[in-house]
Amino acid sequence: MTPEQIAAVLNTIPMELSFIDENNINRYFNDGEKLFKRPDMAIDRDVFSCHPPKVEVMVRQIIDSFRSGAENSVDVWMNKGGQPVLVRYMAVRDDSGKFLGTLECVQKMKFAEDHFINA
Repeated sequence: MTPEQIAAVLNTIPMELSFIDENNINRYFNDGEKLFKRPDMAIDRDVFSCHPPKVEVMVRQIIDSFRSGAENSVDVWMNKGGQPVLVRYMAVRDDSGKFLGTLECVQKMKFAEDHFINA
């Protein structure tokens, strides 16, 4: 795939994607509407500088658990702006299991609530 195709695919996925490298540096945010603001100036900066202190502790714990190999994914459910939201953190590893970073996926879940509860 070309870089243009990869970017288009990532921007087509109906969720917010962020990649934080193995050194806790923000490296990528996909384009599109965001529930959680991600200014371009956050790229190449420490991920913890982008979170309020209360959330920073949780983010540190999650990334540390990925780095140690204790976990490979963590789901955080919340209500944001009156709608259910799933934030899924996933360890990104190479073929040998080496930790390369963290992928954060934020997805509005109202469509699922409507489908399963209100159907």
